[in-house]
Amino acid sequence: MSEAPEAIVEHAYDNIAQWYLDWVKSDKSPREKYTNKLLDHVPTAPNLLELGCGPGVPILKMLLDHGASVTANDISTKQIAMARARCPAAKFLPGNMAALIFDNECFDGVLSFYTLFHLPRAQLKDMLIKIHAWLKPGGVFVFNLAGVDEEEIHGEMMGYGMFWSSFGEDENCDILKQVGFELMQVEKVKAGDGNLEEDDPDYDSEFVWIMARKLGVGEEKKS
Repeated sequence: MSEAPEAIVEHAYDNIAQWYLDWVKSDKSPREKYTNKLLDHVPTAPNLLELGCGPGVPILKMLLDHGASVTANDISTKQIAMARARCPAAKFLPGNMAALIFDNECFDGVLSFYTLFHLPRAQLKDMLIKIHAWLKPGGVFVFNLAGVDEEEIHGEMMGYGMFWSSFGEDENCDILKQVGFELMQVEKVKAGDGNLEEDDPDYDSEFVWIMARKLGVGEEKKS
């Protein structure tokens, strides 16, 4: 029997935790830009959820420094331990994000960077439905997805097996609209602006960065 995707991902991130911490500190990515976009659209001292918080830097620390209350999730208990050491003010929930349960309309914003494409793509719509339900009306969701149309990608990261899965850009956007999100920004960005060395795990990768919003009460989606 083949290993479950979540077990593959958890095992890999547990084992590369220290390397990932060192890498993420120097990784050039739009994640800070999209975090600032979210912070510009949420109330002062917002209640936020980060899915895939990793070791807590740079995003979780950035959110806490902004005055946000943050619930942080990661599938890797080692990453959670590293994040807790750096960001003790956050509330941490380890485990598979697909198993999380929250009340409806409890978050002003949700962030998820380099995380959703580790789910089997058959689970993506259900995950997006949950995120939409957790957001307050007018709440903002910033995240990225892969730009390829592949049901299963089995590869390696620093010598450990890894799993990815993705729909193409158009289908991803269609799913978001079906769920009820209004798309505020969608852009394709080459990892590292296309200047990465061949030994970088994101070498020659392209990601779709998205800012979406849950409509407020009485609002109609723009065509």
